[in-house]
Amino acid sequence: MSSVVLIPGLKVDVDGTTDDQGRVVAKTITVDGDDLESAQMIEAGLHPTAEQVAANVKRLEDHQGQLTGHDVQLASHKESIGTNQQNISANKEKIQQNLQNIEEHSQRFAALTDFDVRGQATVNFGVGSTKISSQDQEELKKLAEDANGLKGYIIEVMGYAQGGVGIRHIVAPGAMGEYGEAAPNETKAGRAENRRVEVKVLVNKGLAGSGN
Repeated sequence: MSSVVLIPGLKVDVDGTTDDQGRVVAKTITVDGDDLESAQMIEAGLHPTAEQVAANVKRLEDHQGQLTGHDVQLASHKESIGTNQQNISANKEKIQQNLQNIEEHSQRFAALTDFDVRGQATVNFGVGSTKISSQDQEELKKLAEDANGLKGYIIEVMGYAQGGVGIRHIVAPGAMGEYGEAAPNETKAGRAENRRVEVKVLVNKGLAGSGN
């Protein structure tokens, strides 16, 4: 038989001599037929197992490669999560700033109907007279000069206004009659004090940027 029959696990009977290097030089090798058949069957069973082992090793290598890829993806996802968290934090700051701006603007718009009195003059008249004294004229001129230096102002007049103030800045509520008397109307002095015109300089809080 050919030497290919010498497979692992085969029982053999060797007749030979030993050379000077201690190796056995066979002259004859006797193989039992039944032993050869058993060894071949074992070899045939081992071959598919070896192939399966090789396939399993290949599969493990593939899985290892996939795990490495997953690690890279996880690292990328962690980086993306970190970036998203930074963006969320920045957006929260922007939202907070926007809310603060909205609140400030809301307060300012709410103040558009609210006014501060920045100046006031009262002009008194004699009985049956519409003449304004020189002192009252100077006081009204001074009031007008001060008003022209303010932002978002209007003039409230109960009676008569002057001093070069534009008509768009003047509000005339109308005649007050006996309403809002300054003194008892039963006496001459009281009636003289009640015959008056009040002039007020009102500054719009919203336009002037004042919250007070």
